[in-house]
Formats: sequence, structure tokens, C-alpha cells
Amino acid sequence: MTVSARLPNGSRALRIAAPILLLPLLLVVWLHVTAGERTLLFVNDLGELFYAALAAGTAGWRAVRSQGRLRKAWIAFAAGCAAWAVGEAIWSWYDLRGLEPFPSPADVGFLTFPVLACLGLLLYPGRRGGSRANQLLGALTATVSLTLIGWSLVLEALFAADATDRLTFVVAVAYPAMDLMVLILCLLRLATFGRRSLALWLIAMGLASITIADAAYAVLAARGLPLLSVIDLGWWLGFALLALAPFAPVAAADLDREQADEEHAFVLPYLPAFAATGVLLFGGIQGHRLGIVDVILFLLLAALSIVRQFRVMRENDGLIHERTARELEVRFAAFHDALTGLANRALFHDRVAHALELHGRCRRPLAVLFCDLDDFKVVNDTYGHAAGDALLTQVADRWRGVIRSGDTLARLGGDEFAVLLEDGGEAAVTAARLCAAMSVPFSVGGRLLAVQASVGVTVVTEGAPVPTLDTVLSQADTAMYAVKRAGKGGLRMYEPGMALTETEEATYLEPLLETLLTKQLGVVYQPIVDLDSGAVVGVEALARWSHAGVVVPPSIFVPIAERAGLARLLTDVVLEASLDQLAVWNAILGHRTLTVAVNVPAQLFIDPTFPGRVQAALEGAGLCGTQLVLELTESALLADPEAAREIATELRQLGVQLSLDDFGTGYSSLVHLKVIELDLLKIDRAFLEGIEGARQANMVKAILAFGRDLGLEVIAEGVERPDQLQCLRALGCDFAQGYLLGRPSTAEDLLSLLVRQARPPRPVPAAPRSTSPAVAGAAARPTAPRPAGLGHIPPFRAESGARSRFAIGDRDAGSTQPAIFVFPTR
Repeated sequence: MTVSARLPNGSRALRIAAPILLLPLLLVVWLHVTAGERTLLFVNDLGELFYAALAAGTAGWRAVRSQGRLRKAWIAFAAGCAAWAVGEAIWSWYDLRGLEPFPSPADVGFLTFPVLACLGLLLYPGRRGGSRANQLLGALTATVSLTLIGWSLVLEALFAADATDRLTFVVAVAYPAMDLMVLILCLLRLATFGRRSLALWLIAMGLASITIADAAYAVLAARGLPLLSVIDLGWWLGFALLALAPFAPVAAADLDREQADEEHAFVLPYLPAFAATGVLLFGGIQGHRLGIVDVILFLLLAALSIVRQFRVMRENDGLIHERTARELEVRFAAFHDALTGLANRALFHDRVAHALELHGRCRRPLAVLFCDLDDFKVVNDTYGHAAGDALLTQVADRWRGVIRSGDTLARLGGDEFAVLLEDGGEAAVTAARLCAAMSVPFSVGGRLLAVQASVGVTVVTEGAPVPTLDTVLSQADTAMYAVKRAGKGGLRMYEPGMALTETEEATYLEPLLETLLTKQLGVVYQPIVDLDSGAVVGVEALARWSHAGVVVPPSIFVPIAERAGLARLLTDVVLEASLDQLAVWNAILGHRTLTVAVNVPAQLFIDPTFPGRVQAALEGAGLCGTQLVLELTESALLADPEAAREIATELRQLGVQLSLDDFGTGYSSLVHLKVIELDLLKIDRAFLEGIEGARQANMVKAILAFGRDLGLEVIAEGVERPDQLQCLRALGCDFAQGYLLGRPSTAEDLLSLLVRQARPPRPVPAAPRSTSPAVAGAAARPTAPRPAGLGHIPPFRAESGARSRFAIGDRDAGSTQPAIFVFPTR
């Protein structure tokens, strides 16, 4: 709890307490005019005792309700006022008996008060650091200076004239010396820290009133003049102000807030020191010989001045060092990433701009690499931002070891990094090293996370014209997003004509979201053929979308959906549409041998809600789990293999089959096979290029043998030439698809082919759900014309059955997006 929260309203308390405490002073003034000497003596003693005790009580009350250094300060003030009250009680007893001993035990209490008052002033909150010690040294310096002046001009003569009573002289001198100490320290505190502290001003005025009364009393006593009772009003007023101070409102200076200006506090103690030195010089000129006390006081003054000056210089050096360190910290924070310690966006842009200037002057080449972690959002969403931060830190550490000391590695924000190569050499090699550094999984929170990076590279060659900063950064960014669109996890050099995906995203994101929410995404289907019989045994379903009458390729809208966090919605829409279409086909064909397979983004394979959503979609379409195949692309990220294994187990308990697409093209084939129990493998189209050659044919043969050994069915994609089909049949491949076997067709066009290969259709029941025009059309027109490109396929053998497989993307149209297929069950 803060101090201000524990105190009553300061202004209100002060308004209430002020008249209560100050009103008796008016009565005392009236008594000094009307009352007799004996009455005044009694009233003065009683009033001083009362106000001193009251000040001790209010200071103690404030100490209990304060904290830290402020509490210690009020304790010192309370103890000092209590000591004065004890001394006043002893002195009042002497007065009642008509005694005036000097010195007496009462002087112990009276002299204790200024000592504790000085301690309270020093403890009172203000600027942190060594300034309080300097203030004490300053106060001592000024006090010794003024004492030296007083000794040289007056006190030495008095001491020589009355040498028989040394204790009386010392006590008499102690009063003005201590009063001077209190006054000087008050001035130093007010000059430095008390400008806005009402409490400190009340304390200072109270102490000043007390010291003025002390001084008046000492002057009258020294000159043998009658002591005026009105002097007691100074003590009354002083302790009344001290009693009021605890009720003052809390100010910034009371709470350890730093005040900046110490100039007056620094100079003030040296003024009396210069005056004391001048007095001694003047006395020497007049023939005055320095006594032992003069020498001691002067040496003490010199020592205090030297120590204070030394402390001030050391403090200034410390402040300069601290300020320099702070400036370095601020500069580092301004140009470096707080999490990884790498250069930030501002510093990276500055260095790229400088490199471009060097290129303009001396044709020095340079290269910029943009690096983005693939599927980083999966880590943040699944394990939290702390895990994401830990992963970013480890990535930064690995990449520090890849680049050269003269290169600049920066974190631009989020999971985006960049590298500047100021000599432009081996940019592609450096990019490859960055990608290779990601091949080993990262250990985060006891989990192994497999993460890839997409790297875009742009190079400004030695003879090229000087591009702008924005141009260079845009080119690297464009190349990096080209990697994302091509399947992630690799590098790409910038080439003229590359489109910046942000433009596409700004154009398509909102209408794509509307299409997904209204479930108007179109679907076409490409046949899957049994190479042994030539029958269509399944289909690959491909997502299709048009905006403003223009067909948008899957290679554009699918990455947009992924970057916008719509992968889950897109998958759910596709899953629901494909299952509904399968239910329609089941009803028309009169059997339930068709199955549909849906491509699953990596983040869904670690989403604990995914199996439940799959089960709900199956139940909504009236299908069992054995009619569904879910497919994972080989290059996809399995951020948490253990979680993926658990999700896969739940899916298989529903009867769902699991497939691996693009087999042989990614780095994690065996890892996937180890983590997840699979049913199907799909050979990537890249292996069919040059299959007529012995080397390529042997590779396909090896993959086929590998799949059979594991009990997996294998399908080859991208069959576009008769020689490819012939080689696949010779090698014993079971299934294939491609433009040679059939182009993507609408559901109603494909249905006519399926009906021809099956027995005559039964009456068509109403579809469970119709989520797209393709689905509705399939149910309304079961006898659509036979599609072009399928006429050579032999009649379908009903006993072989069929099942369909669904995918997002058109692999045979040259897209690199994953697809979803249908395979026959044997």
C-alpha cells in the first residue's frame, strides 16, 4: 500500500489541525500583555512542554503511517521533539523551585533535539544517491565556517576572560553551533528538494522559529540583559509548526522523487567558508596571531571542503558514467531486438541504405535475404507465446553461427528475419546454410519442434544500377513469399516479374473469407485409375474459386487463407462438402465403397479439437469413418510429433485412413512414417519425369517396393504421356492419375462415368446437405454427358468397388498445393 493510500486527505487534515494548534498562541499573546510574571513563567513552561510533546506525538503518528525512508525521518523528528519535551520538563521543575542552573540535565534534552532534527532532515526523502552525505558535509562546512568566524571575532575573547568555567562555555557555544547546523541544513534541503513539499517547509519554518528563539535567548543572556518572556513564543510557534507538519499532504518530494537542480545547494556551504578564510586573513594582516582553536577549526574546515569536493567529483564521474551507460543502453535498445539481441528493423534499414550508398560510389555488390519461419503461428497458438519466444531465440543463435562476422543478421519483427551481405558474395550459399540450420529439431519446453524457414534472396550485382531501399526490400520479400507459395521450406532468388503477394492478399482476403463463411467454394474432381483394369476407382477433389468473374488459382488463394489463419475454416468447408458429395454418390450408386480423403494442414494435426470435428462431419453426412482418408503433405510441419501421434490415433479409432502426399520430395519422409501409422503413399509427379530412363525407373520401383513392404498402397500422380503410363504398368504400380487419364471435371460430369461403370442407379434420395453448386448439380442431373478424356477407360467392374479422395489444389495443373484423393479399398 502506498503512503498516500494510508494517510487521510492531507489538505483537509491540515485545515482542521491548523486552527486547533495555533489558536492557543493567541491566548498566550494576550497573557503576555495582561498576566503577571509568575503566571507567564508557568504558562510558558507548560506551553513549551505541551507543544513539544504534541509535535512528538503527531510525528510518531505520521511515522506509523509512512514507509521506507520517510518513516525513519518522522521517527527522528518524533524522538527529537520528545527529547526537547523531557528537557523542558526538567527545566520547568527548576523554574517552579526558582532555580536556573547552567549547564543542567535539561541541556542534554535541549541539545539532543537539534542533533535528531538534523538526522530527520537528512533522512527526509529527496534525491537518491550520495547527495545526503554531501548535504551533511555542506552543513558541517558552513557550521564550522561560521563557528570559526564567531570564535575569531567574539568567542575567543569571552573564553579568555572566563577561563574558569570551561563546561559552561562549551555548552553555551554548542547551542548557536547546533542551531547554525539546523538552519544551514534546512536551507540545503529546501534549495534542492523542498520546493513542492509543504511538510518540509513547515518543518523548516518550525526549526527556524526555534533557533531564532535560541539565538535571542543566548544574546540576552550573554549581555546580562533581562530575559523577555516573549522569546518563549518562538519556541511555542516552532513546535506548533512541527506538530502541523505531519498533517501536510504528501508531495512528490516526500516519495523519493528525484529533483534535478542542486546548483544552489552546492554553492551555499562554500560562501561562509570563503568568509571565514577572509576573516583569518584580515586578522593576520592586523597582527592577530592564530590560536590553537583557530588552527583546529581551519584545518577541519579545509578537510571538510576537500572531502565534500572529492565526493562531489566522484559523484559527478558516477553520474557521467551512468548517463553514458544509459545512453548506450538506450541506443542499443533503439537499434536492437530486445528478445534476440539482433539488429532490429531500424538498424537493418540503416545498414542496407549505407550499403546502397557504397554500391553507388564504388559499385560494391550486396545481397539481402528475407527469412520467415514456416507455420510459426502453430507454435504460438499451441504452446503459447513463451514457447514461441524461446524458439525465436534458438533460431537467432543458430543463424548467428551461419553468417559471417561482417554480415548483418536482424529480426524485423514476429518470426521475420533478414540478412545483409555487404559484399554480395555467395548469397544463395548463405541462404542454403540458413535453411540447412533448421534441419535439426529445436528443443522447447521439453518438446522437439521441427521448423522450416522460407528464404527470399535479392542480389545487387557489381554493375547494376543503384536501386532504392524500398525496391531491394520489396524484392527480397517477394522472393520469400514465392517460396511460401511453392510449398515453404526452401529458398528462391528474386526474378523480374514476381508478384508481391500482399497485393493479392489485400484484393482477395475479404471475398475469400465471405466465400468460406457462406460455403460457396467450388469443387471439381479428377479420376484416379486402377492400372490393372483401367477402371476409375476414385477421384481427386480440387478446390476452385472465382472472384469478380475471374478464376483465382489455388496457388494464390490457398496460401492467402493459410497466412490469414483460415486454414482450419478452409479445411472444415472442404471436408463437409466432400463428405456430402460422397453421400450423394453413395445413394445414387447403391453402395458405400467410395471414400474421400481430405488434405490436413499441419496445425490441425496437433489441434485436439480436430478429431471431434471430423466425427461431427461424418455423422452429419451419414458416413462411417472408413469412408474418409485424411492426407498430410510430406513437407508439412509436425511441430509436436507426440501430439500428432495422439491425434492420428484418435482419427484411426474412428476408422479414418491416413495418407502421405508428395512422398520422396521432403526431408521428413521417414520421420512421418515413424510418427504416424499410414495407409497410403503418393509418389510425387517429379519422379515420373524421365521415368523411361533406367535410373528414374529404378527409383520409382524402389518406392513401390518400399510401400508394399510397409503394407501401404501406392499411387502415382502427374501421368501425362503414354510412355509414363506404360512404365508404371510395367513396374507394377497399382493406381495413377493425370491429364492422360482424365482432367478435373464437375461432380455431375464425373457421376455419369461412375454410373456407367456401376449397375443402373436407384432413385436418388435427397442429399443430407448441399453446400455448393457442384453438390446440388450432382443430385439433380445424374445422367450428365460423359466427360471428354475418359472414353478410352474400360468399363468399370462393379465388384472392385470405388472410393474417392479429396484435395485442395490442382497438382496436375502445375500447382504445388497439396491435394486430397480417393483410393479403392481391397
